[in-house]
Amino acid sequence: MTVFAIIQMKHSPGTTGNKVALIIQIVVYILLAILSFFGLIGAISRRRSFVRSYLWMVVVHLLLSIGLGIYAIYHNFKDSPKYIDECASGSEDPSVLKSCEDGSKLFKGILIAVFIFVWLLELWACFIVNSYGNQLREEEVKDPENW
Repeated sequence: MTVFAIIQMKHSPGTTGNKVALIIQIVVYILLAILSFFGLIGAISRRRSFVRSYLWMVVVHLLLSIGLGIYAIYHNFKDSPKYIDECASGSEDPSVLKSCEDGSKLFKGILIAVFIFVWLLELWACFIVNSYGNQLREEEVKDPENW
């Protein structure tokens, strides 16, 4: 997602609101990479407190990601006519206009699909981390001496 946002920011002029959304998306997904390292440490060390903390961080990240993603999608749809005008470069040729409109529609579809895919992966990660935390709790109850 971060790479996608960086590419979009470099290749589309966009508005200030759209650029702000992209920058925030980049920061949020870099934060997810850092949080994932924290979760890895918790899983390797089998510390339930680390795993639980990681779960809450991922849940908060998912909620932020959904909110910022909706904001980014909104701005993309709002600024779509501007992107089409820039693509057409003043051309009145119907084939050029149609090509620009089709490209804009394709980009919107890909953008939405990528966001939904990432959100579903993050949601799935929340369930996995929660299950692992429950497993650690059960193991702790069964054999408290090794904890």
